[in-house]
Amino acid sequence: MSTICVEFSEKESVAVKEYAIMCGESPSKLICKTIIQEITFMKSRSTKDSEIYDYHMLVPENISYDDEKRIIEANYNKIRKILGWKKISLGGY
Repeated sequence: MSTICVEFSEKESVAVKEYAIMCGESPSKLICKTIIQEITFMKSRSTKDSEIYDYHMLVPENISYDDEKRIIEANYNKIRKILGWKKISLGGY
């Protein structure tokens, strides 16, 4: 394996670690998956080339669509708060 070092501000570091937890990934694995998806145009395609690079925010199973969207919105806003950014709304949740 090869190692690439990345510098983050303190806020960015906290945000990346928090999001990694939300996705059930280590920060380094999440960064790798995110970059590979970006540089191979995977995320913008309707088909996936390799599921090994998939990641997503974990939410409880068997909950309503509205509850899922509320959890996702709260999680994104938690990250945005860490970064000092404004809250977002995912359609009134």
